[in-house]
Amino acid sequence: MNLEDYIKDLAPDLQEKARACGSVEELLALARENKVPLPDGALEAIAGGDQPDPENCKPQKIKCPNCGSTNVTVSTFPTEFECNDCGYFWI
Repeated sequence: MNLEDYIKDLAPDLQEKARACGSVEELLALARENKVPLPDGALEAIAGGDQPDPENCKPQKIKCPNCGSTNVTVSTFPTEFECNDCGYFWI
């Protein structure tokens, strides 16, 4: 997955900000602040999840605040999370 495919239609300043994000959390915050929908695949791409180079940062697992599971479903803007193990839902 190529993040550039997802951000090509954004304003140049937002493209640069998206490229500068070092984690999924930063990218989610940027998308939320600017009301930009961002598919899950793009989150992995920006965090280096699709890169074979281990020097790239890896996507951080989102943990359920209720049970600590990383088996979490994330929907894009507005960002919502649901734990697939305990059913806890949060925004």
